[in-house]
Amino acid sequence: MVAALLAGCSSQAGQLASDDDGITTVRISSTQTFNTALPALLVEGDFAEEFGLNFERVDIAGSGSNNQLAAILSGDADLAGAGSNSAVDAFISGADIQIIAGDGAAVQSLVVANDAVKEYGVNVTASPEERVKGLRGMTIAAGPTGSAGNAQLRVILNNAGIDPDRDVTLVPLGDTGGAVAAGLEQGTFDATWAAAGSGEVAVARGNATTLISVPAGEAPALDGYVCNVLFATTRFIEQNPELVDRIRQALAEATRLTQEEPDTAGQILKNSIYSGMDQAVFDLVWTQAVKGYHQGNAFSRDDWAAFVDIFDDYSDHDYAAVDYEKLVNPVARGEE
Repeated sequence: MVAALLAGCSSQAGQLASDDDGITTVRISSTQTFNTALPALLVEGDFAEEFGLNFERVDIAGSGSNNQLAAILSGDADLAGAGSNSAVDAFISGADIQIIAGDGAAVQSLVVANDAVKEYGVNVTASPEERVKGLRGMTIAAGPTGSAGNAQLRVILNNAGIDPDRDVTLVPLGDTGGAVAAGLEQGTFDATWAAAGSGEVAVARGNATTLISVPAGEAPALDGYVCNVLFATTRFIEQNPELVDRIRQALAEATRLTQEEPDTAGQILKNSIYSGMDQAVFDLVWTQAVKGYHQGNAFSRDDWAAFVDIFDDYSDHDYAAVDYEKLVNPVARGEE
C-alpha cells in the first residue's frame, strides 16, 4: 500500500502565502472519526483572529489513515492528522515526511453483535483480556493491513493469546466508518474494530455491545501509545517554519478546549462533521473520546519507545532501527 502511494506522488506543497488580511489557508485532510476530532476542531473552530490561520478541509474517501497519507503524498493537502503507524511505515518506505505533533491515544472500540455474544458465549463483564479471548472463531471487520487500526487490533488479539491470522478472520475495510454498524446488524461480520462512534450506532439500537473501549482504559496492551499524529512533508515544514509554530499553537488551543470545555468542543463537532449522528450515540462516544486527547501535543522519545515496544514484534518493519530525530521534527519532541 505505502509503495503504491509513493509511486503515485505528484507535486507537494511549498511555502504558503497569507492573504491581504494576514490569514494563511492551510489544507488539512479530514475524516469523520473521533480519532481526528482535533484536526476537525481546527477546521470548524475560529482560529483566524488569534493565530492567523484558516484551516480548509480536504475531504478524502473513507476513514483510513492510508487515505490521509495519500492526500499528503499527492500534494492534495498540506497537513494530515492520521494514525502514527501509517506515518511511520510511510517514512520507513521512503516518504519524505515528518511528524510535527502528537494529538492523543487511539479513540477506538471493539464492538460485537449481540447475536455473536450469545453464539460464542462471550462474558461481557469479564476482564478486558478475557473478553478478547471470547473473540476466537469470529469474523472481525478492521482497517486494511498496514493501517493503524489493523495494527492495533493485532496487538490486542496477540496480547490475549489470539492469533490474528488463524484464530479469527479479519475482514479488511477501506472505510471503517459508515458501514460497520450495518455489517454487524446484518451478520456480515461478528465484530468490528473501528473508530469509536462507528459500531456504537448498532449499540444504541440495542443490537450490539461495546466489548473494549480504548479511551476507557480497556486495552492495556496499547498503554503509552500515541495513535494519532499530525504530519507534513519535510519540504512544507522547512519552507513554513513560522507557520508550523502557529499550527501547533492552534492545535494546543483545540486540545485545551476538549479538556477544559468538552461541552463546547463537542457542540462544535456535533453541529458540523457529526451532524448526522444520533445525539445519544454522539454523547456516548464523546464522553469516552475526550479522555484520549492529551495536552502538550508531543511525540516524545518516550512515546516513540512505547510505539517500538508495542508494535516491533508484530510488524515486518524494524521500528527499533528508525532514526527518531529524522522521523520527528524538533517542534514535536517535547524537549526544552
